[in-house]
Amino acid sequence: MQHQVLPMSLRMAGMMLSAMSRPFPGLTAKLFYRLYCTPPALKLRAAHEQLRQQASMSSLQVSSYPFDYTPLKVTTYRWGTTGPKILLLHGWGGSPLHFKQLIASLVAQGYQVISYDAPAHGLSGGKRTNLVQWIHVLEQVIQREGELHAIVGHSFGGLSAALTLARRNVRVPRLLMLGTALSAPVFFDETLRLFRIHPVVMPELMLLIRQRLREDLAEMDMHRYIDHIKADKIWMAYDTTDTLAKATEIDDYLQSYPAIQSLRITGDGHFRIMRHEAVLEGILEVLAAKI
Repeated sequence: MQHQVLPMSLRMAGMMLSAMSRPFPGLTAKLFYRLYCTPPALKLRAAHEQLRQQASMSSLQVSSYPFDYTPLKVTTYRWGTTGPKILLLHGWGGSPLHFKQLIASLVAQGYQVISYDAPAHGLSGGKRTNLVQWIHVLEQVIQREGELHAIVGHSFGGLSAALTLARRNVRVPRLLMLGTALSAPVFFDETLRLFRIHPVVMPELMLLIRQRLREDLAEMDMHRYIDHIKADKIWMAYDTTDTLAKATEIDDYLQSYPAIQSLRITGDGHFRIMRHEAVLEGILEVLAAKI
């Protein structure tokens, strides 16, 4: 997270959490957890709204968690009616409509593009969400869609896809990740440091996650699943100037996982990578290549 782009409300929340973290670690963990389960509000541009109008939209009902069968409405999008299916997964605070350039390229190449608003995003249900829920929802979507040609995930969407394919009984031929951070524990730890929240809060936060989500935060880490991601071909695109998905960490990961193909660019950062010309060309090449 880049400090200079944090909204004032988030900076004020960080200052408050920092001040109370050492004397009240349990309460700080609860407030921090609530803050980071609440996606930021999103305003779409006219071009994105136009792209939404071009989609075939519907609603899918899924269960909220593996341990909670409360129905959750997920709004789905589809562009194109024939051809191999490509599932697009947006990032935290994002939208399928942010894949505008990629969607146009895929449809022009004869692919059928599928996507959905993640829980608590866009037109889908829920006010708060988290990585555990994203994995559970994605597993259900894959099972219902049937055969997929590929999954393309940006940022948090890429991480949730990789963990779903590693930890659940689903597979796809191709997984493509754009600007994807590798580890939820590292992300949380770096955010605590950014807000100057005392380290005593981290154990409380991990305990809270185990209690509420019935998962261990330490397990939400791609480093634990080297060679266990159930995809025949894996490709990553990342940017050296991205402060959310750090290139140095991805470089180290790729050395341990040489089967992953990758594209390393410079200058577009975390969000513009989704429309970078070389990235779009790389995606089409991977999708067209035989496995």
